[in-house]
Amino acid sequence: MRQDFVVRRFELHASDADALSAALDTLRRDVAKQPRDLIKALPIRPSDRPPSATVTLKGQASVIAAIRENVAHVPKVRVLRDWLDVLAEEGDAPDAEDKIYPDRRALLRIDPDGRSRGVRGSGARLVVAVVDSGIMVDHPDFRGHLWTTKVDGRDVHGRCFLSAAEDYDLTDQDGHGTMLAGSILATANAIQGLEIMAVKFFDVMTQPSAANAAAAIGFAVANKASIINLSFDLGIGSYALRDAIGAACAADALVVIAAGNTGSDNDRFPLVPACYAKEFPDNVIVVMATNEYDGKPTFSNFGSESVDLAAPGVGIASTRPFFVGDNPARRYGRYTGTSAAAAQVTGAAALLQSLRPASKAKDIKNQILQTADTLPGLRCRMSRRLNLGRF
Repeated sequence: MRQDFVVRRFELHASDADALSAALDTLRRDVAKQPRDLIKALPIRPSDRPPSATVTLKGQASVIAAIRENVAHVPKVRVLRDWLDVLAEEGDAPDAEDKIYPDRRALLRIDPDGRSRGVRGSGARLVVAVVDSGIMVDHPDFRGHLWTTKVDGRDVHGRCFLSAAEDYDLTDQDGHGTMLAGSILATANAIQGLEIMAVKFFDVMTQPSAANAAAAIGFAVANKASIINLSFDLGIGSYALRDAIGAACAADALVVIAAGNTGSDNDRFPLVPACYAKEFPDNVIVVMATNEYDGKPTFSNFGSESVDLAAPGVGIASTRPFFVGDNPARRYGRYTGTSAAAAQVTGAAALLQSLRPASKAKDIKNQILQTADTLPGLRCRMSRRLNLGRF
C-alpha cells in the first residue's frame, strides 16, 4: 500500500434535497474522472431528514482532498465530521508501534499532496528552541539535529534552568520536550541545518515557574534561536516572563505558543504565556488543536481574536524517551494537546524559514496564516488550520 493512501469519511449536510443531490452528483462525477487505482468510493449512506449523506473514500490523499474540496463548494452544503486515517502498508498492522513516526495521519491532513515531504530546505543553519522539560539527546532521530556548544571541553545541547546554578542536565524525565522535538522535526521534514536547542525549566519534581521560564527564554534569545516553542501554561505570569518574550520578539525570533488545554475562551480568560501574544502581534503565533474530525476537541482553548491558528493535536505520534536496549517500538508514542499542535506549527515555521532564510518573523507568520485552510467550525482568527502544502 502506498504511503499517501488514506481512508477519509465525512458527512454532507444540505439545506434541502436538491442541494444534497447536486453535491452527490459532483462527488460521483469527480470520482469517475479518476483512475480506479487512485480512488474508490464506498457505498454512500443518504438520509432524508435532514438532507445528509455519509461518504467514505479510499485512495490517494491528494485526490480525495481535491474531491472533498469541490463538494464543499456546492451551494447550501456543509462538510462535517471529516475523519481521516492512513491505510496500513502491506504486511503491517494498522498501528504498528515502530511504524507510527513520522505521524502520517497528521502530515497528510495538513499536506495531502505531500509537497513538503520532498523539501530539503536551503541547508542554512536554523536554531529552534524547545523551552520545556528537556530532551532525550541520545534519541536516534535527533542525530545531526541538536544545537551544540562546548562547555568545559564537552558538548552540550542546551541549558537547564531549574535553579540559579549553572546546569546542563537536559534529562527529560517528563517526556514532553522529547515529544515536542520529534513533532517539530517531523513537520519540518528533518531539513538539513535544523538544530533543536533544549532549554529545560521544569521536570517531574519541579513545577514550571514564570521566573525559570523567563531565564530559559533569555538563554534561547542570547544564543540566536530563530524560533522558540512555548508549549506550556502557568498559573501566574510575571513581568520578567513578559519581558523575555518581548526580548525574543525584539531579536526577531518567532515565538509559537500553545493556546492551552482547559477548553476555555482565551479572548475572555487568557492563560500564561498565551496572554502576552497581544502585545507582540507580529512575532507570536498562538495555536489551538484540532481532532480526528478536523474540528475543535473539547480540551482545546480557543479564541476568535486571541488564537491565530489551529493544527492537529489529538493522538499525535512522536519520539519519546526510552531505556537503552528497549524494543525500538518504545522510542515512539502518542500525545494529545495544544502542545502537539504548537509543535507542528513550529516545524512548519522552520521549514518555511529554511526555504527563505532572509525572511523576518512577521513574514513567516503571515505566510503560515495566508496558506492555511479555512474551516468555518474552528474558533480562532479567520477559522484557519495549518496547511503545509501551499508554501
